[in-house]
Amino acid sequence: MELSRSVTENWSPSAEGTGAFSKNVPVPLFFWPALIVIFALAMLDVSLSSNIALAAAAALILIGGLPHGAFDIALAQQALRLNRSSAALLVAVYLSVAAAMAATWFFEPLLALGLFLALSAAHFGEDWQMIESGLLRIMAGASILCIPAIAHPQEVSFIFNALAGDGAEWVRRILVAIAPVAILVTLVGMGQAARSGNIGWAMAQLTAFAALATLPPQFGFLLFFVFLHSPLHMRSLVSDLPNWPVQRFWVYGSAICIICALGIAVFAPAFFTGQSSLMTAEAFRTLSVLAAPHLLLTLFVEKIRRKTAR
Repeated sequence: MELSRSVTENWSPSAEGTGAFSKNVPVPLFFWPALIVIFALAMLDVSLSSNIALAAAAALILIGGLPHGAFDIALAQQALRLNRSSAALLVAVYLSVAAAMAATWFFEPLLALGLFLALSAAHFGEDWQMIESGLLRIMAGASILCIPAIAHPQEVSFIFNALAGDGAEWVRRILVAIAPVAILVTLVGMGQAARSGNIGWAMAQLTAFAALATLPPQFGFLLFFVFLHSPLHMRSLVSDLPNWPVQRFWVYGSAICIICALGIAVFAPAFFTGQSSLMTAEAFRTLSVLAAPHLLLTLFVEKIRRKTAR
């Protein structure tokens, strides 16, 4: 009861900020078609666990994730009104954080895995702005990681071992241990979202839960990350960069993605081997390297915005 009351009382139907809520938040355009296609393939006995299927899922996860943080510097420059020297310093710090994350994977992969999962939980928790408590938002974000850890223990352990080596099984067990609270928090948030007018969004989140529980982990995560979570954040770009024409979005975003692709070819060539296990590991490592500065910058900009708004 206390948990439900905490979420309910702190519902904030605001249209401001990344992931914020308003009445009747539209479900991203391609979510339901992607859901139908993936489940239709499964029902037609197309193996989603084959090497080619999992390799395709890993590629789509990375391709769909690259635009996610492509506009970070532009958004920060717009929000903080930075001059050229300040923007250059911000770029240097941004790249340093990414390099630190990459180095952690090289020297301490278990630590890197733990940091990646923690950052992911915090980042996915940004979608749950109706939950005022930061800790509860993180728990809601962690549910995306907990469900596959429970439903697909062998597959998740295989992915974690590919990322961090033997001994990563204990990481999965931690996710299983926190799963009951994480899932409960998220279900309460879904219920409150539905009562506040966001029925379609709540149903999409619930369906994503079902996909995470029933599909191979790569496909469940693909559906959630690329077709539900990322578009929610990308949608705010138009309002956050109001003076940008459509062509500039495409040119800027494409340029950043091409630079990232070149970096992957140099620093993570195993992604291009066609072996699904290697591709999955490299896709998640690359996303973690990009997610670390993305999350920290997002939190910093949001904090400055809130101070300015007061």
